[in-house]
Amino acid sequence: MELSNVTLLSGETFEENVLGAVALRQKGSTPFQSALLHDFDMVVLVLHEEQDLEHIVRHTIAGDTRTQSVHIGLSALERAVMAGDNNELLTSLMIGEVIWDPKGILGDMRREILQFEGPLKERVEFMEFARFLHLYVKSKRYIEAGYIMDAYNCVLMALYHWARIEVSESGSFPEPGVWEQVKSMNTSVHKLYEELTISTETLEQRVELVLLACEFGIMSKMTDCCALLFNILNSRKEAWSIKELLQHSGLCQLEAELPLVLRKLVSRSLIREITLWADGHGGEGHAIRYTL
Repeated sequence: MELSNVTLLSGETFEENVLGAVALRQKGSTPFQSALLHDFDMVVLVLHEEQDLEHIVRHTIAGDTRTQSVHIGLSALERAVMAGDNNELLTSLMIGEVIWDPKGILGDMRREILQFEGPLKERVEFMEFARFLHLYVKSKRYIEAGYIMDAYNCVLMALYHWARIEVSESGSFPEPGVWEQVKSMNTSVHKLYEELTISTETLEQRVELVLLACEFGIMSKMTDCCALLFNILNSRKEAWSIKELLQHSGLCQLEAELPLVLRKLVSRSLIREITLWADGHGGEGHAIRYTL
C-alpha cells in the first residue's frame, strides 16, 4: 500500500521516519477487541525508528471515522512484546491489518511471535519468572502482616505470571486472554486459580494454600526459566555487579525483580556471589558481584 493511502486511512500525515503502521478496525464478531478501540472506529499503531519514543497518542476524525493513533518507537514496542505488560499494543500488532511495512519490520515481528522460539522465548520466560517470584514474596509478606486482601491480590497476579510461564513452556506466545490458553492445557495453575477464586474455604486459607503451591512452582521452574540470566553471567569472565546487570538490555526492565532473583539463585547455589573491596563513595565493607 502506498504511503499516500496510509495518510488518507489514518487521517494524519506520517513523518519520514515511520517504519510501519498497523490498522485495527471495529468488528462486531471478533472474540477479543483491544480496549484502544473503545469509542473509536479504528486504531492505528504507528512504528517509529526513534529509540527514545515511548508512547504518543493522537486522536483524529476524517468524515465519520474517529481514529486513535498510537505512536511508539521500535525499541519500546519490542520491550512491550517481551514484557507482556501491554496487551493492547500486542493485540493491535498481531490482529491488525499491516498498512505500511516497507522494510518488513512488522512482518518479521509477527513471525517471531508466532514461531516463539530462541531469544524471544528465553526472555519472556525469564521476565515472567522474575515477576512470579516477586509477587509471591510480596504476598507472603502481606499475609504475615495480616493484610489478607493485599496478599490475595498479589498471589492472584503471581498465578497470572505462572500461567504465562506455562503457556511459554508449551511453545506458544502468551496471549492477552492467557487464562483461556491455560484452561485448554488443563494445567495445575488453572486449578489453583479456581481454588483461589471460588473455593469455600476462608480467604486466608485459600491464599496460604496457593502460596505453598507457588513456592513449589518457583523451585521447579527456576533453572529452566533463568537460562537468560545464566547466559548473561557466562558471557564474560568477570563477575557482574547488580548495576551492570540492570544496565543490560535483556534485564533493564526488571529493576524491582532482579535483585530478588539473584538472591534466590545464590541461596539455591545456582549462581555464586563473590566479594570485592567497595570502590569510592566512602563506603565500607565489600561489593557483591555475581557469576556462575
